[in-house]
Amino acid sequence: MKGAVPNLCRFMVCAALLYIGFVFAGWSVLGPHHSKFASFMSTSECLFSLINGDDMYATFDFIAFPESPSVWVYSRVYLYTFIGLFIYLVLSLFISIIMDTYEVVKICYNHGFPQSRLEYFFSSADFDSPSGLCSGKSSLEGLCSIIRRAWKFSYHGDYEELR
Repeated sequence: MKGAVPNLCRFMVCAALLYIGFVFAGWSVLGPHHSKFASFMSTSECLFSLINGDDMYATFDFIAFPESPSVWVYSRVYLYTFIGLFIYLVLSLFISIIMDTYEVVKICYNHGFPQSRLEYFFSSADFDSPSGLCSGKSSLEGLCSIIRRAWKFSYHGDYEELR
C-alpha cells in the first residue's frame, strides 16, 4: 500500500474535483425540483448513495416527464453519466492503481529491487564505506587533484580584453 499512496492521492484529488462538480451541477439544476437535491449536502449524500448502489430507482423516478421535459432529460443524462463515470470508471481505476502497485512490488520481490539513486552513487564511487577510506588515492593526491581542477577553472589563459 505504501507504494500506491502517491498515485492514489493524485487520483483521489482528481476524482474529488469531478465529484464536487457533479454535486454543484445537480444542486443548481435539480435542486428546485426534488428534495434529494435541495441542498449541497443532500445532493452529495444522494450521489454517494448512488455510487454505493442504494436508492437508484427512487432517484431516477423523482421527476415526471410531463411536468418539465427539459429537467427530466437533464436528470436522466446527469444520473446516467454520473453512475457510469463513477461506478464503472472511477472505482475501476482506483482498484487498478492498487493492483498495478501490487504487481510492481511482486516483481521486485522476485527479481530484486532496483538501486535507488543513493545506492547507485555509492556503487559508482571509489569510496570503501565500511573502512571509511578512498581506494586508490592517498589524501595528499586527492587534495592535489582538487587544487588542479580548481586552478583549471579559475585560470583564463591569454585572453585579450575587449575595449
